[in-house]
Amino acid sequence: MIEGRLITQNPFSLPALHWREGRFAPSDLTRLDYSEDPLGPVSVTLPADLCAAVPKRRGEYLAGRICAALVLRAADLPERLGQKGRVPVWPAPAAGSISHAGNRVIAALSCTLSGLGVDCETIMPTAQAEELHAMILTEAEAALCPSPLPFPAFLTLAFSAKEALYKALSARLDRVLEFHDVILTCIAPDRLHLAVDGASYQALYRVDSVECVTLVQVPK
Repeated sequence: MIEGRLITQNPFSLPALHWREGRFAPSDLTRLDYSEDPLGPVSVTLPADLCAAVPKRRGEYLAGRICAALVLRAADLPERLGQKGRVPVWPAPAAGSISHAGNRVIAALSCTLSGLGVDCETIMPTAQAEELHAMILTEAEAALCPSPLPFPAFLTLAFSAKEALYKALSARLDRVLEFHDVILTCIAPDRLHLAVDGASYQALYRVDSVECVTLVQVPK
């Protein structure tokens, strides 16, 4: 179930971005109702192929689709997503994205962009960061870690930004991007600069000692 009222203000203060964010608890439910929206309640039913999933996966799906339904509602679009495999399909003209990590869930939507990717992550423990950093970053990318930021937080942030970029570009790609296909070129206090196939992108971010969230926007 969703805990409390969802956040509607995005952390990047972007005016044309519909945003719903909250916390959820793992659940054995096959249907989730949310009644705190000013425009009325919304309900999501678990698809048959997830009815045997573990409670955490059920909670992720239901909470994510509740948030997605509400950003669609905010944009005056039909409130249900299509699906292709495990990938949500957003109705035109929406570009949208869903992410969850731990008990945090976010859905974001824009009707003015070609692509949108949002990703949230829990900061990796030091041992996990040491184990995974070569898979995620080259040595040149790892050297960009700014001194005030602990390396596990930097690695988690870079991982999240690359995931957000893949989500934003996935509809136009004919392949799955590997981490080393996306090159981190620069980090600033509020954004990461990334490159794929010679094209440059920016990932806005917010990070603290526990979590990070990244957002990539691809203009039309």
